[in-house]
Amino acid sequence: MLESVRAVVRTLVVRAAMAVESLLQAGVLLVLRVRGRHLPMIVPFIGHGSTRRVRVGGRVVLGRPEAAAPAVGVPEAPEPTLRSRRAVLRATIARFLTVEVPGAAVQVSGPGVDAQVHADRDGYLDAVLDVSGDALAPGWHEFTMRLDDGAAASAQVLVVHPETQIGVVSDVDDTILETGLTRGIEFLRATLLTPVRDRTPLSGAAALYRAFTGPVDGAARPVFYVSTSPWNLHEMLLEFIAIRRFPLGPLLLTDWGPSRSGLFRIGAQEHKVGLVERMLQEHPQLGLVLVGDSGQHDPEIYATLARAHPERIRAVYIRRTRHALPGRIAAVDALAAEITAGGVPMLAVDDSLQIATHAADLGLLDAAALAEVRAD
Repeated sequence: MLESVRAVVRTLVVRAAMAVESLLQAGVLLVLRVRGRHLPMIVPFIGHGSTRRVRVGGRVVLGRPEAAAPAVGVPEAPEPTLRSRRAVLRATIARFLTVEVPGAAVQVSGPGVDAQVHADRDGYLDAVLDVSGDALAPGWHEFTMRLDDGAAASAQVLVVHPETQIGVVSDVDDTILETGLTRGIEFLRATLLTPVRDRTPLSGAAALYRAFTGPVDGAARPVFYVSTSPWNLHEMLLEFIAIRRFPLGPLLLTDWGPSRSGLFRIGAQEHKVGLVERMLQEHPQLGLVLVGDSGQHDPEIYATLARAHPERIRAVYIRRTRHALPGRIAAVDALAAEITAGGVPMLAVDDSLQIATHAADLGLLDAAALAEVRAD
């Protein structure tokens, strides 16, 4: 009975928070549009799909008329931006002080696609579109997103080769990028004050991911970066990936704010399990290699997926985070032993070379890449 009451109260609080957020958003939106200093613009996200169906995404927000559409979703590495700590802090705050345009109509056009989609209550776009005519060639394709007033942005979509049998799903924080997520002060300092060019990648990680995604018989392997970081950091994370020479792939982040899933954000397990389940459906030919860290819930999340899909999960790798407590290390090692005994190789590691060596033994990457991982 008490639990039922708590659930009802929680639902009412979340709905009230959503209503307040919507009212505040509508008020700010009205003021800025009346003043004429800001107009709707599109922030595109990297999409992915098959030769016959693509998923595109983005967000419609208010921006100054003189501002160009943000340069995100572009495969080429941008030039590192030189910024002081104060400038980095201002830019980070600006990323979170966005004013979304709910319900905006957006025309999406590209090879084999011409469709209108609508943003949700938080300005997000997420649409699965069928490709008409000839099938898309595997690789990168450019799509245009255009608002009714003519404002447009280009989004890149990765079409996975139909014969590719391996894909990589990777966490971001403390898996490719040192953030100290489990240590609050270190995480805040890195996120708020450190320029992208100075953010530290995990040793050997970029070379490891290049080895995982290298072409096999002419078919490149995709990588999907899955994180509970907010969509507001999409551009910054994309810049980090490009500068540090990680292979480009879709960044699948989350919305921070009240929603039907909760007061703050969707839970890590629900978010990551849901996304990986969706990938398994959208890319039925792919077996997935899952890479994460021991800092939060990746071991348990990936173990859940391995139990549910032992025929599709090819391997699970968990990086032991710095300052991990002995009890956590022992728990992850025990979980890895259980999953491995069930038929899916799962390994807790201290560095990228251990992952590369184990993956090479499984035939998941070329052993010739070990030297590059060691040197990276």
